[in-house]
Amino acid sequence: MMLARFLRSGVPVARVVAYGRDGTEAYDLVDRLPRGPARAAAWNAYVCQTYADKLLDASRRLGFATFESARLARSLYELVATWLGRAATGACPEFELPRWRTAVRSREELAGMRETLSDLRTHVAFDLEALGTPAELVARLAEIDKRIEAVDALWIERPTPELRGGIAGLLISGIDEVRALGAILAEGGATRR
Repeated sequence: MMLARFLRSGVPVARVVAYGRDGTEAYDLVDRLPRGPARAAAWNAYVCQTYADKLLDASRRLGFATFESARLARSLYELVATWLGRAATGACPEFELPRWRTAVRSREELAGMRETLSDLRTHVAFDLEALGTPAELVARLAEIDKRIEAVDALWIERPTPELRGGIAGLLISGIDEVRALGAILAEGGATRR
């Protein structure tokens, strides 16, 4: 009964995924551009595409995403196009990811966020290695790793709403931190003051 109610209140994943097809260029572009504002803009496109894709992938088994996941994924896909355009012009203004409207996430949403953080962290670690691992930036990556460890420590089969809210908070802050670190690396490794 509960699954049937969930399916009636969701959005078909295939319908939302269609919005992201034009942004898949972001996956390759970020590594093709030289370090600077254009690459930082491409990194933001990469983050948005990855986040939206992972959210929807986590709901694919059910075939439906929650309305909140669908709204966030669509917002992220719209931002991919914006950031790809900025990568073409070399413009990279400050940026914040769209936010969830509520604090508590579903298990599928948490899984998508966890996959997003893991994938972005891996990309940043490789990019950091290519820059020669400046100590200040390595320390920032270590802080992201601590968030991942905290999420893993809290991850259980059936978390309470309070625990899901806590895990979501850790994941959101981790995604924000890895996005910011990736932008610094894309620019060339110098932190903004």
